[in-house]
Amino acid sequence: MTTHYRLIFTTCANKQEARAMAEQLVQLKLAACVNILPEVESIYMWQDKVTSATETKLLIKTKSEKMNQVIQTIKKLHSYEVPEIQVIDVATGNMAYFNWMDEVLN
Repeated sequence: MTTHYRLIFTTCANKQEARAMAEQLVQLKLAACVNILPEVESIYMWQDKVTSATETKLLIKTKSEKMNQVIQTIKKLHSYEVPEIQVIDVATGNMAYFNWMDEVLN
């Protein structure tokens, strides 16, 4: 089965920012569902220094045709200068879930 769905990952500085972003994406019908993972530890290079931070991870479920709008909304709402935005193509899954996504995102 080939689908036209995407899973988009981003991290936020805190749970409040993540919740506000998730609610906005769902309210605008850009995402059918957003999972909030309240605490992840990130270690990364920033301005030539190894840095660590506790962040909140979002898993955003959307359709391919809404992907660019989701990315633009993340950039607009995000507090980071360079937010993580990674997109994964969904190859297969539960068709009933995809049907639900189609209903919600129309």
